[in-house]
Amino acid sequence: MFGDRRVPRGVLLICAGIGLCVALCIWFAQGLPDFRQNLLLNLAPELLTTMFTLLVIQPVLTRLEEERVREHLRLDYPSFCEKVAQTGDIVCVLDTFSYLISGSTAGRFAESVRSAVRRGATVRVLLLDPDSLAARQRSHELSADVRREVMRNLRDLRSLTAQLPPEQREQLQVRVYTAAPSIQLYRCGERLMVSFYPVDRLSGEGQQLEVRITTPLGSFVSERFAELWSRSRSVNEVLTRHVQVVDEHRDGEAGQPMWLEYVDGNDGLYMSDHRLVVQLARQRDRPVRVFVDGQTGEVFELELVGPEEEPLQQRLAAAYSEKYGVDAEVFVRLRPIPRAIIEQQPQKQ
Repeated sequence: MFGDRRVPRGVLLICAGIGLCVALCIWFAQGLPDFRQNLLLNLAPELLTTMFTLLVIQPVLTRLEEERVREHLRLDYPSFCEKVAQTGDIVCVLDTFSYLISGSTAGRFAESVRSAVRRGATVRVLLLDPDSLAARQRSHELSADVRREVMRNLRDLRSLTAQLPPEQREQLQVRVYTAAPSIQLYRCGERLMVSFYPVDRLSGEGQQLEVRITTPLGSFVSERFAELWSRSRSVNEVLTRHVQVVDEHRDGEAGQPMWLEYVDGNDGLYMSDHRLVVQLARQRDRPVRVFVDGQTGEVFELELVGPEEEPLQQRLAAAYSEKYGVDAEVFVRLRPIPRAIIEQQPQKQ
């Protein structure tokens, strides 16, 4: 994948052998009449031809070879990881979900990303939004749970980001897109592996086209990636919600922001975080209200999901485990409060 510019050892041995034979022939021919004149007469055109080939013909042939579209039977994840580890340039991944991130090569990919980031590279990963209609459609095409696989990728990428030094975390950028998937892209520097999504199998298992970014296909795919990236949302928006506790003693002023993990229930939003439980314990005699995602026009009141709601707790626990890969036992319901009730509350006091 992406070519191999290393000179094989066998080629070097052959060149050394030819050079030795030429040196021996020149040494044995030194005693012939007019040796120097004949040597210069024969070497001059050969030298000019060699220089012309190296300076003119070879660069043209090399350029043509680089611009050529190469076909691969499948996507070689280990080879891609090797190239990522050696680059200090841009790395891009566009896929529905990828076994590169969470499969057998996950550890190797993580180490490659850390190496690339240390070299100054920017790594951008764009996956399909697990809650989108396109994800459900792709699940139907593959007879697989695309949402579960995307969530696994996002968890692993978030863990990888947390392992990076704080000053390098901005170099690993992860986002999700909602459009119907049309192309797969794996880019390292100037070379790209491109594939189009088959209906009945993963794109990585199908034919891959290796191109340079300067080719028409490479330019088209890069523009498509940039378009999807501009319309995507961050991984924080998928895995967490922005919550601020309303301070009733300061005229409803919003408190410190918290990014909390959540699951969607049939009747609203549910969260499992000890900070919310602590807030409920501190204010037993009055309601705890919060703003979500910075929207101060809508207020939510916190309610602890009690033991009498065991079926609901089981459903929430299963959804939370599927989404985050860990178990949770305590959940807090965020119940929206109608504006009329909020306006009447001061009059009742």
